[in-house]
Amino acid sequence: MLPKDDPFYSSYRKTFDANYHPHTFQAESALDLFPPMASPISFYDRHIGSNLILKNVVYHPSLVSSLSKTCDQMIKHYLETGHSFSDEGYNFTVPSRPGSFNDAQSVSDRYYEFAGRTCPAYVSKLLLHPEGQGWKSVIDFLEAPGSREFQFTTESWLTVTHGLGGRATIVATLPEAQRNKIARLRRTFPRLATWDMFAMTSTATNMFQSLTRSTTFKWEICHTMAVVTSCDRKPPPDAKKGFELAASLRRFKARSSGPAKQRPFTTRAKAVTVPKLPLERKSYRPNFHHYIQHAWATAAAYDSTFLILHCGRYERIGFRHRASQTLYLSGIIDTINMKNPSYRKLQIGLHTAIVQDALEREKLADPATKRGRKRGAGHLHREENEKNTTSKRRKVSPLSQVDSVVLSTEIAKRKILLVSLDYGAYCSSVPSSFIRVGPSCFPGHAAAVEISRNLRHDIHDCVFVTLKEPLGRGAVGVVHPAIVEMTLKSGETLKHDMALKLAFTVAQREKMADEYLMYSHLSTKTNVEGIVTVHGIFKDPESSACGMLMDYAGQSLRSREIERGGDGRQVSTSIQEREAFTRALKSLHSAGVRHHDIRADNLLLNHENKAFIIDFDRADNEVGEDKLEHELNCLNELLEGRYDSGSYYT
Repeated sequence: MLPKDDPFYSSYRKTFDANYHPHTFQAESALDLFPPMASPISFYDRHIGSNLILKNVVYHPSLVSSLSKTCDQMIKHYLETGHSFSDEGYNFTVPSRPGSFNDAQSVSDRYYEFAGRTCPAYVSKLLLHPEGQGWKSVIDFLEAPGSREFQFTTESWLTVTHGLGGRATIVATLPEAQRNKIARLRRTFPRLATWDMFAMTSTATNMFQSLTRSTTFKWEICHTMAVVTSCDRKPPPDAKKGFELAASLRRFKARSSGPAKQRPFTTRAKAVTVPKLPLERKSYRPNFHHYIQHAWATAAAYDSTFLILHCGRYERIGFRHRASQTLYLSGIIDTINMKNPSYRKLQIGLHTAIVQDALEREKLADPATKRGRKRGAGHLHREENEKNTTSKRRKVSPLSQVDSVVLSTEIAKRKILLVSLDYGAYCSSVPSSFIRVGPSCFPGHAAAVEISRNLRHDIHDCVFVTLKEPLGRGAVGVVHPAIVEMTLKSGETLKHDMALKLAFTVAQREKMADEYLMYSHLSTKTNVEGIVTVHGIFKDPESSACGMLMDYAGQSLRSREIERGGDGRQVSTSIQEREAFTRALKSLHSAGVRHHDIRADNLLLNHENKAFIIDFDRADNEVGEDKLEHELNCLNELLEGRYDSGSYYT
């Protein structure tokens, strides 16, 4: 490909001929520390629209050679169009080194060292700025931060560099059309592809060596019975040309299984059967199909085409064909012993194919997506340097005082939340059943709740909840706007906007329990202002997620400031708003509660400009005069645009 007399030839060969070092192994001392405790199929994975779920897996061993050809073709095109490679700023010839893995995070770190810098640099030069000098890239390979010392799995992903501010030397040399193309690519596809990284244990390596033939795929959905909803959305388009694999798909006669041409519908029986709430969690037996489903669901949420499963020694690459709902899965890739191509050349070809595919699909994307509409993956890992800061003010129809009491009283009597998702890639065919485990905090309904072990419930014992695009993500979990609907025995339907906060991890569930107890305490006090009504806490027996249903409190001061054109670091408020928030905080203090997390994200105003303080997971009963005075000072400084996080709660 590159002539031997080319000055770059030596660097080229050292880069392209590299595999993982033969002495790469899993540290035996860590083998028993991170067995997978539960299925990787998340609460969200079960709610992917039926038009986007995986239906078939096609074993496709020639995928590797296709990616290698992609690499060859792009380098050939680069050279034939008069460009050349330079050693200036080139630092990617470091050979692979021996070593051991401790867990999935160390597997991800090693991949980043071997391919995570080199491959984005090549694909950035080949496809996005061939005229640019040096080897700085506008593509980044990012790793999810480790949540604990030993992990069986973790995620990494490929993305266009956020903001491009740190790549000024590249951007300055690009014509405006090219800069705009890169910006559109970032907006349309915030995550180009996702890598699921595994600890290199026998559990992972055995899984990777399974699934070596084509098969139909059984997608796991929720097990609630007697409620079914159809999905009539059109799936996003597949790329028609570019990556060489697209042409080879015709050999497998992949047929579109798009949505039937019928109107969407929902059927509800008079009774609902919910999954059993387990007395104790059974040990999990790892299943490669579960990890495939989770990887596919993540790809669907971000509308990415490639998904990669990597455990250090072995790798499987998947190509997601949307129209036929088929995964073309590579053979087992041996990162140490593979030849023609080498492992690093394969990775450069893979990264090139990922960006090629995204560039073509960006031209086909829905105009609303190009303008920056979210992909519906706000609950997933957030890319570096991004904050979930903006959520448009929702138009909520106010209830009368009587209707509000009727609604709250009716919710308090019901034991089941039937939770569906309706945004982005999510269109629940069957809802999740959340069983009440804590009473309503609405005054007069805080009696102790006996957890229901009944599996069959009358429809009038259920609350239908439809979740929309997340409002925010924090230490406790994810907050969704929720449309709540109930049918009374009289036949009347009550419907209103609320919010559902979801907690998934053990730590999040513990924080939610603490927050719920604080709301319960406040509900027993009189003259407390600015606190939302919490209608109970519920648990999903399938995912173990907990949900806290509460009134919708409006827009945060931070979000409002960003909507006004500010950066959200400081906020501006009226005298009336400052007085309202001050009264609310003083009423908390009088009730014996210190909030301990006064931030612009936790100060909200509803459609009537009524002030609310939310998020009590850090609240406590340390109500010494000095502590309360300090909290009031923090609030006043924030409301007057003088917030200083560095001196907060010191």
